[in-house]
Amino acid sequence: MKVLNASIHGILDYATVIAFASAPTLLGFSGAPVMLAYLLAAVHLAMTVLTDMPLGLVKIIPMRVHALVEMLVGPTLIAAALLAP
Repeated sequence: MKVLNASIHGILDYATVIAFASAPTLLGFSGAPVMLAYLLAAVHLAMTVLTDMPLGLVKIIPMRVHALVEMLVGPTLIAAALLAP
């Protein structure tokens, strides 16, 4: 199911990277959550840059693989946040 076109998806991906990278400062994180936020920012940036879409720079990862990873990681992050002590 295609909800967004690839250009809008790319814009949202880069915005997500900015959100992950700025969350520790904006939300006052410390310890492990800081490292997790920076790790997520780095991995998401790499995946976005390497995806075969209009805003991807290297175009190695097929968009279907990119979307599958996001469909798995998104709910996992939500569940982790809800289960965290």
